[in-house]
Amino acid sequence: MSDQALQPLHAALETLEASLPGDDHGHSERLMGEHLQAVAALSLSIERPTDEAIRALLAHQQRVMGRMVQLRDEAAAHINHGKRSLRAAHAYLKAESLA
Repeated sequence: MSDQALQPLHAALETLEASLPGDDHGHSERLMGEHLQAVAALSLSIERPTDEAIRALLAHQQRVMGRMVQLRDEAAAHINHGKRSLRAAHAYLKAESLA
């Protein structure tokens, strides 16, 4: 297997990364599942890509996963901000009703 055989895996990661900012999380999950299945299939192949090519694919995958973590953390911060704002609004309304 030549290192060029890993190109479809890189392309799949790029497609996954491009889908991350969208709201179709099911689609992103499917893309990740398909990618992981393709990576697992590499271990069954008789001819393997070079170690360098595999390391490059792993680095690419780590970058995409890092982006996924970043987006998760941003969403959590947004949700927490919304919760704080809601609590502040409730406290304001309660204080106003007591006045």
